[in-house]
Amino acid sequence: MAITNFILTVVGVGAVAMLMSKDLKQSSAMLRRNMRHIRTWLEEQGAAAERTAQQEIKQVKAPEPKPEPPKTDAPK
Repeated sequence: MAITNFILTVVGVGAVAMLMSKDLKQSSAMLRRNMRHIRTWLEEQGAAAERTAQQEIKQVKAPEPKPEPPKTDAPK
């Protein structure tokens, strides 16, 4: 009876360890895939924001400098 309980315990612990390692592998693979998608989305959004900023810069004209009044060297 004791040997049967020992064998069942070892098999149970082994099964749990195997399932946990498989679950960890799947979770880490899913995390890597999600991070890849998020990185792609961020790069796309960054590129779109840069294009928008470039278009806005082209639309804005620099103000023309005001001419300075002529200087007079009149005695005081």
